[in-house]
Amino acid sequence: MFEIRVTADHHPEPGAWPTPEKAYALAPSIISEIGWTFRTVAARECFTQMDREYYLRKAALLDRIALLDEPDEPHGDATETAEAAALYLLDMDHASAHAATNPRGYVRQEYARWAKNH
Repeated sequence: MFEIRVTADHHPEPGAWPTPEKAYALAPSIISEIGWTFRTVAARECFTQMDREYYLRKAALLDRIALLDEPDEPHGDATETAEAAALYLLDMDHASAHAATNPRGYVRQEYARWAKNH
């Protein structure tokens, strides 16, 4: 007999990753999110661990910045930084192997879910 376990960290496998336009349709402006990120960090004491919302919004912000940069710099610093932030979120969420095939797609999926509820 097989046993199926579902943990709190389980995320269902997505069908197709959302497009950036769909994922960020409800997102504030990039400038606004930069301000939110700065204010959130500035309000915390040094070495305070941030919550998932912070890392999700930061990864989404970096993804959006990279999207603006990629037509001119498809493998530039912005892309590398967005990828690193996405991988951090994947690790934090204990995301599936499927999510690891497209870390930035995972960020978009999770941001779209988050934005819909906030």
